[in-house]
Amino acid sequence: MDTINEQTNENGINEGRNKTSSLEEFYAGSGILVTGATGFVGKGLLEKLIRMCPRIAAIFILLRPKANETMEQRFKKLIDDPIYDDIKAKNPSVFHKVYPVKSDMSLSDLGLSREDRNLLLEKVNIVFHVAATVRFNESLHVAVNVNTKGTLRVIELWNELKHPISFVHVSTAFSNANLPEIGEKVYTTSLKPSEVINMCDNFDKRSINEIEKKILKTYPNTYTFSKNLAEQIVATKCKDMPVAIVRPSVIGASIEEPCPGWIENISAVTGTFLLIGKGYATAVRGRRDTNLDVVPVDFVVDTIICIAWHVTLHRDHEVKVYNCTSNAYPFKFGPMIDAMVKCSIDTPLNDTLWYPGCSVVANKYIYNILSVIPRVFLAFVIDIFLRLRGSKPIMMKLLRNSNKLFASFAFFTTREWTFQRDNCSDLARKVKMLHDSDMVKLDLRDMNWKRYGDTYQMGIKKFILKEEFKSTARQRLSRLYWIHQITKISGIITLLWIILRLVYR
Repeated sequence: MDTINEQTNENGINEGRNKTSSLEEFYAGSGILVTGATGFVGKGLLEKLIRMCPRIAAIFILLRPKANETMEQRFKKLIDDPIYDDIKAKNPSVFHKVYPVKSDMSLSDLGLSREDRNLLLEKVNIVFHVAATVRFNESLHVAVNVNTKGTLRVIELWNELKHPISFVHVSTAFSNANLPEIGEKVYTTSLKPSEVINMCDNFDKRSINEIEKKILKTYPNTYTFSKNLAEQIVATKCKDMPVAIVRPSVIGASIEEPCPGWIENISAVTGTFLLIGKGYATAVRGRRDTNLDVVPVDFVVDTIICIAWHVTLHRDHEVKVYNCTSNAYPFKFGPMIDAMVKCSIDTPLNDTLWYPGCSVVANKYIYNILSVIPRVFLAFVIDIFLRLRGSKPIMMKLLRNSNKLFASFAFFTTREWTFQRDNCSDLARKVKMLHDSDMVKLDLRDMNWKRYGDTYQMGIKKFILKEEFKSTARQRLSRLYWIHQITKISGIITLLWIILRLVYR
């Protein structure tokens, strides 16, 4: 790390930075710190920064060693990802500017060594705090330690930087899911962040679980609650500073960058799409007319990159908040599910279990009748078949996992929110005046949601299932169609027979 460009020592006090005519110029010579670079958004952010801003002086990424994987191994795995292949082909030396730093968000001082901390304080100018535990069912003390206290630890580092420019904290649009209308401001909770942190640090497990139960009566999960607390900490600790909070809604596969359909994890939407494609989801719980706010990951990444520039131009007394959502041009949940079914038929996945078909049901009891009960029978039969073949039975396990997924997702598909977007709209207008505004996408008005669904399906096939297209997939789907039709007819005949027997007994 001794070879890091010396210009990072001075660029934090560059008075002309807020007068730059392009995003590339704004980032030129900067030292960047990215937390959560191995996650979905973090990886997309790192790729776009490297590709779009080649004059960045250095990018530091905080990496946590795992039990079976060292920091060096994790870094190699990260940069060996195929999404960086085009960059390597055009400018392989650019990766010499990316420096892994051993760290742990859950530890005091971020688990940084004194030497690494001093290096970051001297060289970093712009901070993107993306790291978080995004598990909805995470225990309260873990979610608070990583998402809330972790944010506080990053802010403490930011406040000590020698030459700071801007700080962007990535939150979630559902950090205030208890409110129907969400403005671009920070909302407080009945429990202060310091009180929750103190309870998680000092109370026994049973007491913390009781507190968690009370919290979950208002908030859908510990993830959204802990992110709300983190926002309050940012707002309290960073007044009168070029600091911003960005709140993406449900993050989906990319539209175009780094490649169409790029997806890294099985989130609620992706998991639903996958289960429908496999023919395993016969019904999902939700309201057909609910606005489902989905934003492509490249739209989120572009917004984050532009916010770091925008917040240096418009410093307020309060921390600026950006609701990164698509609700100005909403997509209904029912049509989205219909599109998923159609995509699953047009582009079938390999090893489909049943002919794709899925209804949207608001009532949880009807949902159980139409979905859970038939899936239990199907999973039981398939597991018996797998055992007879000598294979490991997996369907009942898949059933349990999918039930958890749909249960956590139901909160967001049976409700809807209105998000104010004044700051995001101002951001889009200001960015249009830059020379390289065509390098970023901040407007979803021309979004073709049907085409996006097709792209999403191809992304799941390529990046999640890692499948190649097989002609046998369509043949299999054709057989499943006729089996499905025969099953429906048999069911109707059986039902009529039972009714007749009851009537003429």
